[in-house]
Amino acid sequence: MNTPLTIASAVVLTAALVSGCARGNNNAGDRGSTITVLYEGDDFLLGPAGDDSPKFLVFLPLVRGYGAEAQPSLAERWEHSRDYTTWTYHLRRDIRWHDGVPVTAHDIAFSIQLFAHPDVLFAQNQIVGAEAMALDDSTLQITWQDPTGPAEALSGWTVYYPKHLLEGLDPQDFYTWEFWTHPIGNGPYRYVRHVPQTMIQLEANPDYYAGPPAIERVVLKLSTASRVIELTSGNADVAYYVPPVDVLKLRADPEFQVYHLFAFSEPQAIHWNQRHPLLADSRVRQALSHAIDRRELSRVNSLPDEMPLVGGLSPEDRSARLYREGKLDPGPSYDPTAARRLLDEAGWVDRNGDGVRERNGVAARFTMIVRQGGLSAVESALFIQDQLRRVGIRMEIRPVERSVWFNIYRAADFDATIWDVPNVPQWLLDRDFFGAGTRIGYRNPEIVQLLETLTTELDPTVQDTLYAQINEMLRRDIPVTFLFPYVESIVAHRRIQGMRTPERANLLSYIADLWIEEDRR
Repeated sequence: MNTPLTIASAVVLTAALVSGCARGNNNAGDRGSTITVLYEGDDFLLGPAGDDSPKFLVFLPLVRGYGAEAQPSLAERWEHSRDYTTWTYHLRRDIRWHDGVPVTAHDIAFSIQLFAHPDVLFAQNQIVGAEAMALDDSTLQITWQDPTGPAEALSGWTVYYPKHLLEGLDPQDFYTWEFWTHPIGNGPYRYVRHVPQTMIQLEANPDYYAGPPAIERVVLKLSTASRVIELTSGNADVAYYVPPVDVLKLRADPEFQVYHLFAFSEPQAIHWNQRHPLLADSRVRQALSHAIDRRELSRVNSLPDEMPLVGGLSPEDRSARLYREGKLDPGPSYDPTAARRLLDEAGWVDRNGDGVRERNGVAARFTMIVRQGGLSAVESALFIQDQLRRVGIRMEIRPVERSVWFNIYRAADFDATIWDVPNVPQWLLDRDFFGAGTRIGYRNPEIVQLLETLTTELDPTVQDTLYAQINEMLRRDIPVTFLFPYVESIVAHRRIQGMRTPERANLLSYIADLWIEEDRR
């Protein structure tokens, strides 16, 4: 353990570190060796209570990436049984904990058992429920009893901890162990010290198996301060969770580069409640989809032009590759003419010239409930409202608080709303999007059966076929209108090299592959 630092001296150290990162610093050598990352969090940010990207600075997963995109990390290779339920991982033999003790399969097995301990039940960790066994120091075997478990066999989100330091601690105190604020990991960076609620300082691990990282020091500045002010004043080199309005300002600053993470696993969509008389007809839902200029809608939300539009579901682990290859289905085109034709075919016609279509004396009207804030903000709804007005549909907008919105959605007491559609088969069934308790009134036994098959099917070729069949039916039925993936924007100083959208946008996950170039302009 490091000798505790007094608050007074630590504050002085923090000021010196942050000052050394300021763009106006004349000592280019000092600045080139340290970056400061603005990140929301607390002193436990590197532990399981945080369970966020900073953990990858200190701890390693078995693999990097996910599923078919997985690359070696702790494990250099792996194989699975014919039914995919048992996986064998062969670990690298040259990885050590930061205290010099070798990392072994016993550490991984211990961590998995710890996650499942009744006093821990690390619910965020999908590996809970697996049986892990160290066959020897470098061979790990994991077996899932739950048929949906193996989908996490190549998840790069889970990191593991040192058995020799944690096995004597009380699991009841798992989330508040001092170890999380003074961690000893096996990743590219080692813990140095921290100032409570202010900063965490890390240094490059000279014994890192891939070689010492080129960036020598990382300071995690724990703050919710303005991203624009912190970056432009030189108090930070990188900022996470940058709001769209700040992205616009920083994109115009030549000192910075904006990167984007596209969460293909949770695309935003309009959910149509098919119990509503207007929305019960698939031709109407298709028409409404054609009436919305989704690219312009993304600009209304200050989202990047390079962001892909999403028109269906895809395997979570291959969505990023499909994006890079330009193979993601963009969904219905913006075509107001087609929208009007479909509405006419469905019998919704403006017979009295008031600008609102009607059928059998009933006006084409519905209400969209909107969660206040986020991509479902009133601004988005106002844009959609205007788009639909142009084809003769009247949409009222009802903004509600987040907690109220959830109650309304659970009760299916809405006509339409905007929410994500989790691109995970089990979630689509469990959260009652397309399952038996569907909140949107969409019942398609064929899709339910295909989703149930996907929860246990791990063969990529078969998965692709199943997704193609599901998307064909979604394009026909339009139970939801897909808009775009959830986007997280990260802004970094241009001297930090090696980042790129979307696969290398998360600096904290790939920092060992990055480097610094000064005075590039």
